Amino acid sequence: MYFKFRNPKKVDIVILDNECDSLLLDYIIKNEFSYKIVESKIDTIFVSPSIIFKIIKNIIKVKNQEKNILSYLYRIYLLSMINLYNPKIILTYLDNSSLYHWLIRNDHDMRYMAIQNGIRQKFEFDILEKLIPVKINHDFFFCFGKYDIDFNKRMGFKSNESIPCGSLKLGISDLRRKEIIKKYDICLLSNYKKRKNISKCSITREIEENNILLDEHIKHYCQSNSKSLIIAIRSKNTEEIEYYKSIYGDDVCFSSGLIESYSSYDASYQSEVTIAYQSTLLLEMLAVGKKVLHIDFTNNESMFNYDAPIKYSFTSYKEMESKLNNIHDMKIQDYTELTKKQRLYVMNYNSKNPPHQIINNKIKFILNNKNYVH
Repeated sequence: MYFKFRNPKKVDIVILDNECDSLLLDYIIKNEFSYKIVESKIDTIFVSPSIIFKIIKNIIKVKNQEKNILSYLYRIYLLSMINLYNPKIILTYLDNSSLYHWLIRNDHDMRYMAIQNGIRQKFEFDILEKLIPVKINHDFFFCFGKYDIDFNKRMGFKSNESIPCGSLKLGISDLRRKEIIKKYDICLLSNYKKRKNISKCSITREIEENNILLDEHIKHYCQSNSKSLIIAIRSKNTEEIEYYKSIYGDDVCFSSGLIESYSSYDASYQSEVTIAYQSTLLLEMLAVGKKVLHIDFTNNESMFNYDAPIKYSFTSYKEMESKLNNIHDMKIQDYTELTKKQRLYVMNYNSKNPPHQIINNKIKFILNNKNYVH
């Protein structure tokens, strides 16, 4: 913990938390705006008459609804510190952060912009609701597609302005994509969970059981149908790699597992069909015209609740095998026509106007328009 006996330096934008900060800085901020990254886990305490005055003012203004008084005071200090940075915009890549939404509810001077960083599922909020009240209230929300706008309405979440523009990572991956030759029939997107992280929660167990069944069936499918396979792993974690080797054998092909190289995207582009259970990358690949299939044996509508032809619920191996062969053998023109409506609904992506450019333009508009700033 550091103490600084001065006020924070004023900036145009405060980035809340450093989640994928390199993407935000390199493709959205681009040295065009002054900024400061503020971690929700505070490591610096500013001490000055101004910060003390701001804290007292916010304590008077913001009613304590926290069970823990220290949590309330922590949030009050964070809000007060951000106030003294005097930004016009708060930007985050953690669109489901409870702290971020607390700031929105209790501050009406700054504009808040959240970028969706993954699929949002009902069961996640159901679990969170058991711990803390879930209050999602976006200011500007850059989401994947109209599906997410409709999902938020069904959940009772609020938004001043939702902008369906696709996935930020997809747009950036497109910038570096080279011509790729198909090498594999199937790309399996890893959904590996460390065994010690599998709790007694019934939903968590249900997810794990589906993952195990999926792996067993895909192994059998590839062997029975002479299909080549690459597994897009989530990291270079030894435990994850050994898990898949124990099922698919030592000769199974893996992506590099390097997130910064977009290796999972490359593995998918190199394959005829991308399959997974609960993966954002499925929607991203669908958006760029790739064949995808979400394989689900749970029939639980609170998880990955998308319609066919993205998601299919199966009751047997034979059903899965038939559908996977059907998609694999389908001409890409026919598949594109089949998925046209769903593709735009779940991921409104346009490579000629990618998300990072849309967000950058919106920031410029807000900073240059007095009606949008305090």
